Amino acid sequence: MDSPNILPEEHDAQRAMEQKSLRNVRSLLDKLEGEEALERRTRRRIGWALVVVTVVAVAGGYAWIESRHHRGELVTLTPGR
Repeated sequence: MDSPNILPEEHDAQRAMEQKSLRNVRSLLDKLEGEEALERRTRRRIGWALVVVTVVAVAGGYAWIESRHHRGELVTLTPGR
């Protein structure tokens, strides 16, 4: 790919630009990977929060139903004969 007419200074400048471009691409890739990792953590936390809210809602609903069920019952004790 090198042209025989390129001076050493031009070759060094081109090489420096290529290296800078590669560093920029690597930096962008690192940034995107970091954002993806943050997004995955956020989704995981939201998922766990939904699980906790669901469990609490089910347990609360069960407790509420049981309390209403037992509130209306009358317990009578009769002496044995």
